[in-house]
Amino acid sequence: MEGDSNVRYAVNAPSVISEVIDGETIVLNFESGHYYSFNPSASEIWLSLAAGHTVGSMADRVASRFGVEASAIRRQIEDFIHGLEAESLIRRAQDGLALSPPSAADGGPSGAFAPPAFEKFIDMEELLFFDPIHEVGDTGWPRKPE
Repeated sequence: MEGDSNVRYAVNAPSVISEVIDGETIVLNFESGHYYSFNPSASEIWLSLAAGHTVGSMADRVASRFGVEASAIRRQIEDFIHGLEAESLIRRAQDGLALSPPSAADGGPSGAFAPPAFEKFIDMEELLFFDPIHEVGDTGWPRKPE
């Protein structure tokens, strides 16, 4: 990814959804049944990529948010993005792809920077796969047997 500061990523919707609850970003992957909890710097990256920011502008945004130099954290951000790709949470955005912006965090520096990281949980995997709402189609839920 080095040198790809103009690359944009998109959330791998509709398989992946996220929500910020009490300042914590929770991401759910319906394909794998896994869910994730992001630390503050990871949350800032997630919001930035979901809003359509380039990798370069993500580094600037995170650096500003945590009061650090963008060049000092760029590699950590790139590694984190690789991790998101490996978990199939994001994909490279196509040119001209319209992305819906999430609600962004407000304010200046928000504490000490810690490398972006997520915690992965697999305990709901079976529940998500066997839950009938997982099978929602264009006709909605519940679907009547044919």
